[in-house]
Amino acid sequence: MSENIIMPKLGMTMKEGTVEEWFISEGDTVNEGDSIVTISSEKLTQDVEAPASGTLLKIKVQAGEETPVKSVLGIIGEEGEKVSDNEQNEVQNYEETENNKEEQQEQQSQQEYQVSQQNDETINSGRIFISPLARKMAEKEDLDITRITGTGGNQRITKLDIKRVIDQGYDKETTQTGNNTQHDVQAQNISMENVGEGLNPMRKRIAQNMRQSLNNTAQLTLHRKVEADHLLEFKDKLKGELQDAGQEVKLTVTTLLAKAIVLALKEYGAMNARYENGELTEYDDVHLGVATSLEDGLMVPVIQNADTKSVGALATEIKEASEAVREGRTNDVQMQGSTFTITNMGASDIEYFTPILNLGETGILGVGALSHEVIMESGNVKQVARIPLSLTFDHQILDGAGAADFLKVLAKYIKNPYLLIL
Repeated sequence: MSENIIMPKLGMTMKEGTVEEWFISEGDTVNEGDSIVTISSEKLTQDVEAPASGTLLKIKVQAGEETPVKSVLGIIGEEGEKVSDNEQNEVQNYEETENNKEEQQEQQSQQEYQVSQQNDETINSGRIFISPLARKMAEKEDLDITRITGTGGNQRITKLDIKRVIDQGYDKETTQTGNNTQHDVQAQNISMENVGEGLNPMRKRIAQNMRQSLNNTAQLTLHRKVEADHLLEFKDKLKGELQDAGQEVKLTVTTLLAKAIVLALKEYGAMNARYENGELTEYDDVHLGVATSLEDGLMVPVIQNADTKSVGALATEIKEASEAVREGRTNDVQMQGSTFTITNMGASDIEYFTPILNLGETGILGVGALSHEVIMESGNVKQVARIPLSLTFDHQILDGAGAADFLKVLAKYIKNPYLLIL
């Protein structure tokens, strides 16, 4: 009995997808679970697996074509088995098989956002994604894939991209394409070694990191203000009690925000993630990067396992880490492995800005200068303190609504600071 290959749903808003390429042809045999076709939505790419073992009897949607979610991409069955050309009947057959519990579970797992990048390759320490078939074609034609821009999801190089390069003509010594479109200029991928040329070593490294971050992510920044009256009152009260107890702890707004961020990340784990080499990893532990300005640059020491530390411990470690990097004692602090970063420009009287993601991270929070504003509340004029927040996140990993939800969780802890010590 034939089985339908279905266009999966990669996200809640996805209504249709594009077939990037088929890894097999009609008449080829497949095993259940084999990756047989790559599809993409507006933001994501995923390999679709064979729902059963057998022969690919029919390809319904060709490479480069779009089709609605749940439509039939192709049909697998026994060799020689006849298939209907009536797609409506095939969709109906699919819906009937959905009543089978096992196939419901299989389809549901395809619809979850779990993008498999097992067939992607990482080349020259850069994230260059290429499908197996496109890689074989590139090797056959002796093409340098580092100079080819992929048009698939996550800039994945597909069979169509290789064919485009071959059809347009190319010069192996200079460029892979014969025209000067924006895509082809980008395809030449300026070497990271040349970025920051002429700058001092620290600025050059910063330039390279920032360029890599912008080149490999889809960055979007959300801005909002959060009332901070209770947070400031809490800080002053806690600071006074620490002094009375003889505790020399430098308690700052940054420290309290760091604790609030840690708790928000524990509650909204999708933001506490890294996307590297085609793999998305959501972490249970929070390793918080704290951007620290220096005379000639910026460094980000990391507070490891920040989720296990009290407000006092965070205050001490943030202070010691910042002092260490400013004094050049980078061996005394952890400088890698952060899962989220905070950067504060309040001291420079900046309200909102656009922080750039650290390589691999899903989010970075910018904190602006505290302001006092007059509002109307229940018919009365009231002055409130507000902290402006700028959250930059990787739109490949999260949608705007998800990032807004994280900010909402963070605001809860800022408005209710006693939650920070529970």
